[in-house]
Amino acid sequence: MTSDQAIKRLADGNKRYAAGTARSGVTNELRANLVKGQSPYAVIVGCSDSRVPVEVVFDAGPGELFVIRTAGNVAGPLEIGSLEYAVLHLKSPLVVVLGHQHCGAVRAAVDGGSHSPALQAVIQEITPCVPREKGGNVYEICENENIKHTLAKIAADPIISKAVSEGTLRLAAAKYSLETGLVSFFE
Repeated sequence: MTSDQAIKRLADGNKRYAAGTARSGVTNELRANLVKGQSPYAVIVGCSDSRVPVEVVFDAGPGELFVIRTAGNVAGPLEIGSLEYAVLHLKSPLVVVLGHQHCGAVRAAVDGGSHSPALQAVIQEITPCVPREKGGNVYEICENENIKHTLAKIAADPIISKAVSEGTLRLAAAKYSLETGLVSFFE
């Protein structure tokens, strides 16, 4: 499958989800085939937010997506290691960073305050994306910049970068609307 086909498949699944016509059911045959291995057509780096269940949002079944979820859709060494695995060993042709509206981790980064050391580590990943000027919707601006920031961090990884330059991998940015259920892709 090409990266263009993978994006189309994600977009089509998201349209079914948003329209309320999602597929359902996992057959015994599908489960039996998954024992043999996996070949996900896309890797999604998404937020841990319970309102954005990635497989549901894209109307994808078992074995179709390789999903990595962290608060604020940030990517550190463990997440990037997981991406490398999906790219090198599973041959996934597409990596998408999926952010969303009203992200609590982004809000925490914008608002500041005192947090536990572990939560502060997440916030530190997002802090460079906080706009210096406080005009407009600061949270929305930061959400969008954070998606791009995570994508740039992933793109800088040598293994990911090599796959992109060889044409075997495409990187994409996307944002989920809590109001409509639709995902918008942007580069």
